[in-house]
Amino acid sequence: MVYASRDSTRASRTLPATSTLDLEHGEGWLTIWLNEPSQRNPLSLQRVADLARVCETLALRPDIRGVVFRGRGGVFCAGGDMTVLRGAAHGEVEREALLRASRATGALMRRVATLPQLTVMAVEGEALAGGCGLAAAGDIVVAESRAVFAFVETTMGLVPAQVAPVVTARLGQRMARRLLLLGDRLSAGEALAAGLADRVVPDGRALDAELDALRAQAGLCAPGAVAATKRLLMDLPGLFPDEQLDMAAQVFADQLDSAEGREGLESFFGKRPPDWVAQGDG
Repeated sequence: MVYASRDSTRASRTLPATSTLDLEHGEGWLTIWLNEPSQRNPLSLQRVADLARVCETLALRPDIRGVVFRGRGGVFCAGGDMTVLRGAAHGEVEREALLRASRATGALMRRVATLPQLTVMAVEGEALAGGCGLAAAGDIVVAESRAVFAFVETTMGLVPAQVAPVVTARLGQRMARRLLLLGDRLSAGEALAAGLADRVVPDGRALDAELDALRAQAGLCAPGAVAATKRLLMDLPGLFPDEQLDMAAQVFADQLDSAEGREGLESFFGKRPPDWVAQGDG
């Protein structure tokens, strides 16, 4: 996987204003709210574009330590834009436009999966089709007990093509085949057993508490080390064993030789908190 390069220009580091997302930034974390609950927060063309713009900016913002994805109205995301799909069903959307839209959604899944920050998907209500793929692209998935997960594409005569890479990376071939081919609906508990969710909480209040606990735990971890570890985990599967050894050695040495690595060791041996623990809002 290729991570976005870092750019130092001030304009590119500014979080974009969007109509399809609500952005809440504080204490080194960004919460991204999909904000169209009346339509179950679909991945419309504009929302996909807006999410991609936010991800581009996040790749340039090491001061943002983590990102939470949520949906307004107690619904995470019910998948693709029904307007586009309805138009396609009636032959009103040209093939090239469908290809562009499909590629943009697939690229978004990859952008989310390769963000340098820790990403947490807070799933309430439905996470369907592309919305379920968006959840699978996160590092940690916390589900409210009434959440429902499903890759429904094959039940609609479609292919879950855009989400297949992130789902397979998260679940492995065996479970990905079962969920992507059959399209069955999973409860939060079943999603936990399948590996699609990491934690299940009883209600919205408990979900907020769990997010607070994750932020606190993540605050103990060096942001550069988190980014390097994520990059390593994404890159290792595509390498031969000897290449894996070489890459692991290089990444470890690079981090050890970094200012962050030196600070971590000095604080450990000095029995004091490292400077990233004391850092406030970026």
